[in-house]
Amino acid sequence: MFTGSKKDIVELIKRRGTLSIDEAVEQIELAKTTLREHFLQLERDGYVERDYVRSGPGRPSLQYQLTPKGNSVFPSSESKLIRNIIKYLKSKGNEQLVEDFFEDFWNQRLEEAEDRIEASGADDPESKITVLMEMLDEEGFMPEFDLDRESEKLAVKECNCPFSEVIKETRLPCKLEQMFYRKLFSEKTERITYIADGDHSCTYDIPVG
Repeated sequence: MFTGSKKDIVELIKRRGTLSIDEAVEQIELAKTTLREHFLQLERDGYVERDYVRSGPGRPSLQYQLTPKGNSVFPSSESKLIRNIIKYLKSKGNEQLVEDFFEDFWNQRLEEAEDRIEASGADDPESKITVLMEMLDEEGFMPEFDLDRESEKLAVKECNCPFSEVIKETRLPCKLEQMFYRKLFSEKTERITYIADGDHSCTYDIPVG
C-alpha cells in the first residue's frame, strides 16, 4: 500500500496518534517541503486528516491523524478470528459459548507466548518482553515497550488493535488481554490507556521488581 517516506509518515501517526510536519522532520530525513507534499497527498487520498490543536498560548498547532481508511491499512487478525468464532459456534451448536471460545483463544495465545519465551531461554523481564514483541508484531498489534529500571516498571504499548471490530460487540478480548499480561508477568499489571475508550493505544503498566 505504502512505501518509503509515506509509509514512515503513516506508521509514525499510528504510533503517536497525531503528528505535525515539524515532528515528522525530526524523525524522517527529508526536506520539510517534501514531507509537506507527502502529507497533502495522503490527505487528498483520504488516509489522513488535519486538526488544529491548542496546547498553550499562541496559534494552534496543525496536527495530522489517521482516518478510518488510514487505520484500515494496518495488519488485522479480525477475519481469522471471526472465522474461528463461527467455526467454534457451529461445532458446539450454541451461540452462548462465545465466552468459552474467547477464553480458549486467549489460553492458546498464552501457551504460545510461554513456549516462545521458554524456547528462547529468556529469564528476565526485558528478555521475555523482547520475545513477546515479536509475537505481538506478527499479530498486528504494532507493539512498543519501555523498561524503567529505576521504578522497576515495564510499559507495553499496543499501537494497533487487530480485534477492533470484535470489540464493538464484546469487550471480552480486552478483559482477557489484561489477564494475559498478568499471567505472563505480574498479577499487579494494569491497563492505563485503552483504545476502546478513545486512546491512541492500549498501554499496560507491569511491575517487574
